Amino acid sequence: MEPAREPLRMSELELDPTLLATLQALEAKAVEFVLVGDVAEAIYANGGFVSGVAIVPGAYSRNVDRLCDALVELGAELDGTGAARGPDIRQVDLRELAPCTFQTTLADVDLDFEPQGTRGYRDLFDDAARIQLAPGVNPLVASPADLERIGRRQSPDAPYAQPPAVLPPEPDDSSAWVAEQIRASRAS
Repeated sequence: MEPAREPLRMSELELDPTLLATLQALEAKAVEFVLVGDVAEAIYANGGFVSGVAIVPGAYSRNVDRLCDALVELGAELDGTGAARGPDIRQVDLRELAPCTFQTTLADVDLDFEPQGTRGYRDLFDDAARIQLAPGVNPLVASPADLERIGRRQSPDAPYAQPPAVLPPEPDDSSAWVAEQIRASRAS
Protein backbone atom coordinates (compact mmCIF):
# COMPACT_ATOMS: atom_id res chain seq x y z
CA MET A 1 0.00 0.00 0.00
CA GLU A 2 1.23 3.44 -0.91
CA PRO A 3 2.08 5.81 1.98
CA ALA A 4 -0.33 8.69 2.50
CA ARG A 5 0.77 11.89 0.82
CA GLU A 6 0.85 15.00 3.01
CA PRO A 7 -1.23 17.72 1.32
CA LEU A 8 0.54 20.83 0.09
CA ARG A 9 -0.96 24.05 1.39
CA MET A 10 -2.32 26.85 -0.75
CA SER A 11 -1.94 30.27 0.78
CA GLU A 12 -2.53 32.85 -1.97
CA LEU A 13 -5.17 31.27 -4.19
CA GLU A 14 -8.79 31.98 -3.34
CA LEU A 15 -11.35 29.86 -5.13
CA ASP A 16 -15.04 30.58 -5.47
CA PRO A 17 -16.86 29.02 -2.49
CA THR A 18 -19.13 27.07 -4.88
CA LEU A 19 -16.10 25.39 -6.46
CA LEU A 20 -14.74 24.50 -3.04
CA ALA A 21 -18.15 23.18 -1.92
CA THR A 22 -18.35 21.04 -5.08
CA LEU A 23 -14.92 19.54 -4.40
CA GLN A 24 -15.83 19.04 -0.75
CA ALA A 25 -19.02 17.17 -1.76
CA LEU A 26 -16.97 14.84 -3.97
CA GLU A 27 -14.45 14.23 -1.20
CA ALA A 28 -17.19 13.69 1.40
CA LYS A 29 -18.45 10.77 -0.72
CA ALA A 30 -14.86 9.43 -0.96
CA VAL A 31 -14.77 9.81 -4.75
CA GLU A 32 -11.28 9.12 -6.06
CA PHE A 33 -10.39 11.65 -8.75
CA VAL A 34 -7.62 13.83 -10.11
CA LEU A 35 -8.44 17.49 -10.60
CA VAL A 36 -7.63 18.82 -14.08
CA GLY A 37 -8.80 21.74 -16.22
CA ASP A 38 -9.20 25.38 -15.20
CA VAL A 39 -9.02 24.81 -11.44
CA ALA A 40 -5.78 22.82 -11.72
CA GLU A 41 -4.29 25.42 -14.07
CA ALA A 42 -5.29 28.22 -11.66
CA ILE A 43 -3.69 26.42 -8.73
CA TYR A 44 -0.31 26.30 -10.45
CA ALA A 45 -0.66 29.83 -11.86
CA ASN A 46 -1.83 31.23 -8.47
CA GLY A 47 -5.04 32.51 -10.01
CA GLY A 48 -7.09 32.80 -13.13
CA PHE A 49 -10.65 32.53 -14.38
CA VAL A 50 -12.30 29.31 -13.26
CA SER A 51 -15.75 28.39 -14.50
CA GLY A 52 -16.17 24.85 -13.23
CA VAL A 53 -14.54 21.74 -11.89
CA ALA A 54 -12.95 19.20 -14.26
CA ILE A 55 -12.12 15.77 -12.89
CA VAL A 56 -10.74 12.44 -14.02
CA PRO A 57 -12.28 9.87 -11.65
CA GLY A 58 -11.17 6.30 -11.10
CA ALA A 59 -13.25 4.12 -13.42
CA TYR A 60 -13.82 1.15 -11.12
CA SER A 61 -17.47 0.43 -10.25
CA ARG A 62 -17.48 1.31 -6.54
CA ASN A 63 -15.90 4.71 -7.27
CA VAL A 64 -18.37 5.38 -10.11
CA ASP A 65 -21.21 4.59 -7.67
CA ARG A 66 -19.79 7.08 -5.14
CA LEU A 67 -19.42 9.69 -7.90
CA CYS A 68 -23.03 9.14 -8.92
CA ASP A 69 -24.15 9.57 -5.29
CA ALA A 70 -22.19 12.83 -5.02
CA LEU A 71 -23.66 14.14 -8.28
CA VAL A 72 -27.19 13.27 -7.15
CA GLU A 73 -26.53 15.07 -3.85
CA LEU A 74 -25.37 18.11 -5.85
CA GLY A 75 -28.58 18.06 -7.92
CA ALA A 76 -26.66 17.33 -11.12
CA GLU A 77 -28.27 17.39 -14.53
CA LEU A 78 -26.51 16.49 -17.74
CA ASP A 79 -25.58 19.76 -19.47
CA GLY A 80 -27.98 20.69 -22.24
CA THR A 81 -30.83 18.60 -20.94
CA GLY A 82 -33.64 19.52 -18.61
CA ALA A 83 -34.71 17.32 -15.74
CA ALA A 84 -37.56 15.94 -17.84
CA ARG A 85 -35.35 15.11 -20.85
CA GLY A 86 -32.05 14.16 -19.26
CA PRO A 87 -31.15 10.64 -18.18
CA ASP A 88 -31.54 9.66 -14.55
CA ILE A 89 -27.87 9.47 -13.59
CA ARG A 90 -28.70 6.80 -11.02
CA GLN A 91 -29.86 4.54 -13.86
CA VAL A 92 -27.00 4.97 -16.35
CA ASP A 93 -23.32 4.12 -16.28
CA LEU A 94 -21.42 7.40 -16.05
CA ARG A 95 -18.53 5.79 -17.93
CA GLU A 96 -20.79 5.52 -20.99
CA LEU A 97 -21.86 9.19 -20.76
CA ALA A 98 -18.36 10.60 -20.37
CA PRO A 99 -16.88 12.88 -21.46
CA CYS A 100 -19.71 15.12 -20.35
CA THR A 101 -20.59 18.12 -18.21
CA PHE A 102 -23.05 18.16 -15.32
CA GLN A 103 -24.72 21.33 -14.13
CA THR A 104 -25.11 21.18 -10.36
CA THR A 105 -26.61 23.45 -7.73
CA LEU A 106 -23.07 24.66 -7.02
CA ALA A 107 -20.65 24.47 -9.96
CA ASP A 108 -20.47 22.67 -13.28
CA VAL A 109 -18.58 19.38 -13.20
CA ASP A 110 -16.72 18.29 -16.32
CA LEU A 111 -16.26 14.53 -16.21
CA ASP A 112 -13.86 12.50 -18.33
CA PHE A 113 -12.59 9.05 -17.38
CA GLU A 114 -9.81 9.11 -19.98
CA PRO A 115 -8.95 12.55 -21.37
CA GLN A 116 -7.11 12.51 -24.67
CA GLY A 117 -3.40 12.35 -24.04
CA THR A 118 -3.79 10.17 -20.94
CA ARG A 119 -4.63 6.66 -19.89
CA GLY A 120 -7.01 7.96 -17.22
CA TYR A 121 -6.96 8.19 -13.45
CA ARG A 122 -4.06 5.79 -12.74
CA ASP A 123 -1.88 7.55 -15.31
CA LEU A 124 -2.51 10.99 -13.76
CA PHE A 125 -2.44 9.72 -10.16
CA ASP A 126 1.25 8.82 -10.30
CA ASP A 127 2.45 12.44 -10.60
CA ALA A 128 -0.51 14.23 -8.99
CA ALA A 129 -0.06 16.21 -5.76
CA ARG A 130 -2.58 16.41 -2.96
CA ILE A 131 -3.10 20.14 -2.38
CA GLN A 132 -5.07 21.71 0.44
CA LEU A 133 -7.34 24.34 -1.07
CA ALA A 134 -9.36 24.98 2.09
CA PRO A 135 -9.94 23.17 5.37
CA GLY A 136 -11.30 19.74 4.44
CA VAL A 137 -10.70 20.21 0.69
CA ASN A 138 -7.56 18.32 -0.34
CA PRO A 139 -7.94 17.06 -3.91
CA LEU A 140 -5.29 15.34 -5.98
CA VAL A 141 -4.24 17.86 -8.63
CA ALA A 142 -2.69 16.72 -11.91
CA SER A 143 0.93 17.71 -12.37
CA PRO A 144 1.78 20.66 -14.62
CA ALA A 145 3.40 18.25 -17.10
CA ASP A 146 0.22 16.14 -17.22
CA LEU A 147 -1.95 19.23 -17.67
CA GLU A 148 0.24 20.27 -20.58
CA ARG A 149 0.01 16.77 -22.04
CA ILE A 150 -3.79 16.87 -21.79
CA GLY A 151 -3.77 20.27 -23.48
CA ARG A 152 -1.65 18.91 -26.32
CA ARG A 153 -3.71 15.70 -26.39
CA GLN A 154 -0.46 13.77 -26.59
CA SER A 155 -0.08 10.39 -24.91
CA PRO A 156 2.84 9.72 -22.60
CA ASP A 157 5.82 7.92 -24.05
CA ALA A 158 5.03 4.26 -24.35
CA PRO A 159 7.34 1.97 -22.42
CA TYR A 160 9.61 -0.08 -24.66
CA ALA A 161 9.14 2.33 -27.54
CA GLN A 162 12.88 2.21 -28.23
CA PRO A 163 14.32 -0.76 -30.12
CA PRO A 164 16.38 -3.14 -28.01
CA ALA A 165 20.07 -2.31 -27.69
CA VAL A 166 21.10 -5.74 -28.96
CA LEU A 167 19.05 -7.20 -31.73
CA PRO A 168 18.28 -10.91 -31.47
CA PRO A 169 20.00 -13.20 -33.95
CA GLU A 170 18.57 -14.10 -37.30
CA PRO A 171 16.95 -17.55 -37.09
CA ASP A 172 19.52 -19.27 -39.30
CA ASP A 173 22.70 -18.20 -37.46
CA SER A 174 21.57 -18.30 -33.80
CA SER A 175 24.15 -20.90 -32.76
CA ALA A 176 27.02 -18.72 -34.01
CA TRP A 177 25.58 -15.68 -32.24
CA VAL A 178 25.15 -17.60 -28.94
CA ALA A 179 28.70 -18.92 -29.15
CA GLU A 180 30.00 -15.38 -29.76
CA GLN A 181 28.06 -14.08 -26.73
CA ILE A 182 29.49 -16.85 -24.50
CA ARG A 183 33.06 -16.11 -25.69
CA ALA A 184 32.57 -12.37 -25.11
CA SER A 185 31.25 -12.91 -21.57
CA ARG A 186 34.18 -15.20 -20.64
CA ALA A 187 36.71 -12.71 -22.02
CA SER A 188 35.47 -9.93 -19.72
